[in-house]
Amino acid sequence: MTDRASNDSPGPLAPAFEILQCPVCGEPFEGATGGVRCEAGHHFDRARQGYLSLRGGGSSATGDTVAMIEARERIQRSGAHDAIAAAIVDAVPVEASGWLVDLGGGTGWHAARVLDARPGLRGVVLDASVPALRRAARAHERLAAVGSDVWAGIPVADASVAVVLRVFAPGAGARGAAELDRVLAPGARVVVVVPEPAHHHELVKPLKLLKVPAGKADEAAASIPGARHATTTTVTGVHELTREQAIDAIMMGPNAFHQEREALAEALASWPEPIAVTISASVVVLDIG
Repeated sequence: MTDRASNDSPGPLAPAFEILQCPVCGEPFEGATGGVRCEAGHHFDRARQGYLSLRGGGSSATGDTVAMIEARERIQRSGAHDAIAAAIVDAVPVEASGWLVDLGGGTGWHAARVLDARPGLRGVVLDASVPALRRAARAHERLAAVGSDVWAGIPVADASVAVVLRVFAPGAGARGAAELDRVLAPGARVVVVVPEPAHHHELVKPLKLLKVPAGKADEAAASIPGARHATTTTVTGVHELTREQAIDAIMMGPNAFHQEREALAEALASWPEPIAVTISASVVVLDIG
């Protein structure tokens, strides 16, 4: 095989072929018309919006919807999640270099903030959501967007990743831990962000929302056998939101699959504004020996 990637591949995808691998056979890629191919002949398309699709035909994962993503973007623009984003950046060493992979990274909002602050890193966002990937493809000049069902496997070479982010994204059990262990380089850092039980607690009971169970941070700290739990930082703040922002806070996450926006608006119509809403999450840091 020639180079792992064709240098005329557009944008940040070209350097990402240093670590990306075929999800079918594990071979590295080279550039091909309309996308990429591996030595075994497996071909994957690059969308005109700039992201690469490595989704297999057997995967049913679809990721977040357009409405969920738009709600999340409005909340992020409001500043309500800035403290969490800052804690994620702080968790990545200033001298970090090499590759960052954001598992279930959505639009690349968190990864882009880390890349802004850590110029020695390049990044890849892996996500199943097409509308999220369209945004991630233009989120940062050093960030590649790749369509992937990370529950089925991480299409990244062994021991190639210096930093992994998993922010409000579900893990994949023992298989996911084994995959993470495979792709992490010696000395790598894993940053996992999970909600705390206090997260949105003002809304949960009256609106019959999904409850956050206790102990998620402890589960994250023990999620990679052999990794060293470095720190857990809990970020909690009470934010004054409008009714529409409160609905966005609900509809940006998994509650969106169980709630209707119109029904929430009707339920909140009598609530005085602003609505005090707690945003609480733990940033768990693991180090790989």
